[in-house]
Amino acid sequence: MSQLIGLSGIIFTIWYVISHPHSSFNGYWDSSAAMLLGVMPPCILMLSHSISDLFMGIRLLFQSITSQHNKNQMEIIEVLTRASQLVRSDGMGALIPIRDRCRYDLLRDGMSLIINDFKPDEIRHNLMARINAKQTRMALATNLFENMSKLCPGVGMIGTLLGLIQMLSQMNDPAKLGGGMAMAMITTLYGLSIGTIIYGPWGEKIHLEAEKNHELDMMVVEGMLNIRSKKSSVHMKDIMKTYAAKQAPQPKGA
Repeated sequence: MSQLIGLSGIIFTIWYVISHPHSSFNGYWDSSAAMLLGVMPPCILMLSHSISDLFMGIRLLFQSITSQHNKNQMEIIEVLTRASQLVRSDGMGALIPIRDRCRYDLLRDGMSLIINDFKPDEIRHNLMARINAKQTRMALATNLFENMSKLCPGVGMIGTLLGLIQMLSQMNDPAKLGGGMAMAMITTLYGLSIGTIIYGPWGEKIHLEAEKNHELDMMVVEGMLNIRSKKSSVHMKDIMKTYAAKQAPQPKGA
């Protein structure tokens, strides 16, 4: 289904550009060029990806932009340290009210596993499966936007060729040559600009967010295993300091 939609979108976009020629130069805005660069790159990707992949990429991009990494890190450190103290004094059942207040999904899932008396190996396996699934989704989203950033210049060249063909078809009327030339130049400009300024940084944003999330998630895994083993809160604080130091920005030349 996604292949059919993608192919239909490509055909419609090319038809729109061909059927809406411009007779003169209209500045830096061109509706045909905007249609070409706005619609065709996602449609091309739909030939190899599903619609759900595109929606997932957009959703993960929004989550990456609005994420509160430092706030999540502080919550994880605070919850794990508090949970470690309660487990040693009141038992595993003391984790239930803490779990219900957790906002970080993996932290909540890990506590549920402990409350349900899963063994340490089972806890690690379950949490790592969740982490790997999340990393796979984020890698796919990164790949989507990186591919679109690579497609945009090529799509811009398609628009350039269409504009040149339009210009050559009007050689008998020099007054109409400007529209084809404008189309040829503007589509190249749009393709380079959208690929370099928009899609490329979006892909990098998701990639960086994936790395940050992986560090937080590994902190949660280590914390859950130590809670399950009823290690002291002092030991937990040392582990949290180690992971927090890993995520701190390193000075240049370090």
